Amino acid sequence: MKGKWLFVFGLAGMTVSASALILLIPSLFDSGEQGNFWGIGVLACLAVVFAVGLLYWRPSTSSSDGG
Repeated sequence: MKGKWLFVFGLAGMTVSASALILLIPSLFDSGEQGNFWGIGVLACLAVVFAVGLLYWRPSTSSSDGG
């Protein structure tokens, strides 16, 4: 049961951090504005950490159907 909640938490965290990252990427290409590289870097690292965590926290699939 704990693994399922960790997976749900990781999925929500990856969704939020990746969507915020996608929204901030165009600010890197605006002319005349200074982009927030630290914020984008932190969001990218969070998205990667959550994605790797999802690989380890995913619920185990049992093939007990006999077929």
